[in-house]
Amino acid sequence: MFFSNKYFIQFVVIFLLSACGGGDSSDTVSNPPPVTTPPVATSPVTASCVNPHSADYPELYKGKFETPSPRGKLSSHIVRGISFKDYSPSWIYDGLSQSQRDNCSRDEYVKLMYLEALQAMNASGAQRVWVYNYGQWNDSQEPWIVAEANYHTPKKYVEYIVEQARLLDIDIYFSWQFTQNNVDGDIIVEQGEKLTLDKLKIILDAHQNNMIIQAKHAQKIAIKGISADWNAMWVTLHTDELKEYYIERFAEIIDDIRANFDGEITWGQIGTVINDQRIFSRVDSILINALQCCGNQFNAEEDAKLTTELIKQKTFESLTNQHMQIYCGDINQPCWHGTSNIELPITLIIQVQSREDFFLNGWKEDGFCTPGSLEDGTEVSCIQESFVTDFSVQSVGIEGIMQAIEEQDTFMINSVDIHTGYWLSPTLTPNFEGFPNTSQSIRGKPAEDIVKYWYTGQE
Repeated sequence: MFFSNKYFIQFVVIFLLSACGGGDSSDTVSNPPPVTTPPVATSPVTASCVNPHSADYPELYKGKFETPSPRGKLSSHIVRGISFKDYSPSWIYDGLSQSQRDNCSRDEYVKLMYLEALQAMNASGAQRVWVYNYGQWNDSQEPWIVAEANYHTPKKYVEYIVEQARLLDIDIYFSWQFTQNNVDGDIIVEQGEKLTLDKLKIILDAHQNNMIIQAKHAQKIAIKGISADWNAMWVTLHTDELKEYYIERFAEIIDDIRANFDGEITWGQIGTVINDQRIFSRVDSILINALQCCGNQFNAEEDAKLTTELIKQKTFESLTNQHMQIYCGDINQPCWHGTSNIELPITLIIQVQSREDFFLNGWKEDGFCTPGSLEDGTEVSCIQESFVTDFSVQSVGIEGIMQAIEEQDTFMINSVDIHTGYWLSPTLTPNFEGFPNTSQSIRGKPAEDIVKYWYTGQE
């Protein structure tokens, strides 16, 4: 099983909540501590420490469609973003050969991987990069805590990323992923769990305590933005009491972040934006998926004949539907009281995997093996090994979405993010690192050239 120590589940999720919000508004903001400017970083690597990974891939990976030529460049006011794949290169180091490890210490290797990834993202026009972190909870006490020793990405490497990004004029944004496991590996929160009020309180107590810690560190090292809500784990709020409590607590959490951090605070990493004036009056921007898919948005015939025009039209529909849901224009999803009319700036998340059936069957795990069923019903332990790599699907998808972004007038878009979209090594074939070949990562694929053109106007 690939990366068996990685406990987070899915990155793109549906937050099972059909209402839009309600309640009072108060906007208490405390004065944050001053920003500490990080020192200029020095080179972390020796001459013998070189990137050991190959970016080669088979010709058949290019896929069944013609790679489209990019048709435009994003408006200058839109911030260009690409996000790191949400893991640290530290664990990859253990899979290297002994000779490769002899040439690089772990520290040298990790820093080299981050540095080269940042340089490559910079060359493709990235002005903003999201970094993700997570760790297993110590649930023997309340609130639950994640000890620094259990952070997947140690703080020193988050600091290193910020230092190197600053030298490249890249802003770093930060999101915490809510791990479902404790330090013993036991599942303490089920994906999609129908919570009791007591369980929701425990979860939000843990998140609130942790986000104060993360906000203070983000302020200290000059991170530019932070997500108030978590990424990669969702729960079911199946009563109005739970929904109301969730909103009240997140208003408090945002206030606590604001008291310790003076950068941008965002809302929506969880996958669905909940409109409530107690939230909208406190955050600076929201994140939504440019194209919420797949399954019912594309049929088999459309999937077999993908075009940029089709993707563009589906993206228009997605944006219109999401605007109606967020601002309560959907009569089939009536809102509860307190809906906010604040039109917040939007970060549009783009996440298109380079997998043949992506637009038909949606996102699939790309970092490690998961069990599944083949078309003939055979149960397998690693369904990822059955997926067909197709770089052209990703290229057509991203080009169509980019065209829609430039032409749409539904949202006030201030940034675009290739979501968890940059593998931490140049690898493009499946191995112990996972499945970069079918991942949403654009690194080294034809889609990266499309992104670069839309971001910079250069081939």
